Amino acid sequence: MRYYRQLRGLTTRQLAEKLNIVPATVLGYEQGRFPIPYEISVVATQMMQIPKSLLFDDFCVFISAPYTELLHKVRKRYGLNQVDFAENAGISPSIYAKWESGSRRPSRKMYKQLKVIYPEI
Repeated sequence: MRYYRQLRGLTTRQLAEKLNIVPATVLGYEQGRFPIPYEISVVATQMMQIPKSLLFDDFCVFISAPYTELLHKVRKRYGLNQVDFAENAGISPSIYAKWESGSRRPSRKMYKQLKVIYPEI
């Protein structure tokens, strides 16, 4: 992120203001101390006019896949209904149903939990 920010002639503060976050958070992203949230990644790539793949980690790629279709596809590959798929991953079936329908999005933590049981996600 730092490289592209500097390439666009933006200071840490300027980028932070455009993203509605504090400069320390931008530094944290640039230093790899914590992952860049999906929404921030999307806005930052648009603002700096760079491909999303440059800032997206595996979670962001999953969310933009679109994740609803990917979840459905993987679940069908295992021949499971939503309840069994969710319970195998230690996730509430009602929450999983909302994910697959697109009315709710998985958190990064829940995504990691899914990946343990279903690595192809």
